[in-house]
Amino acid sequence: MNQVALPYADIVYEEPIVYFTFKENTELGFPEIRELIAVAEKLADYKPYFTLSDVRVNINITEEGKRVVDDIKNMPYFRGTAAIVKNNMYKYGANFMANFNRRNYPFRAFTNKEKAVEWLLSLPRIID
Repeated sequence: MNQVALPYADIVYEEPIVYFTFKENTELGFPEIRELIAVAEKLADYKPYFTLSDVRVNINITEEGKRVVDDIKNMPYFRGTAAIVKNNMYKYGANFMANFNRRNYPFRAFTNKEKAVEWLLSLPRIID
């Protein structure tokens, strides 16, 4: 099994990246975020993985959902994420905000999937 379809996202695993393609008007709360993490870990066979999220549609992450993804302890195999956004304005905005909202993992927004994959593959999978 290397793919899963959920009501709000399609998920595909191609080692070492878990690809999330979100559906229009999705709201990600605590239960959805926990489910996404569980599916990603299972697809990656409980080994280190990266995520690439296609967020070119309208999605919302609730405050409860944000709290889950902000705590790296909730994602022991997760090593970093890239987001595919609609245009350069979103990309620059997301990357600018990422400088202020220091995450415990690498994050970067892109408009080009190939560049996002290249960046993810340049990240270390092992954490000291």
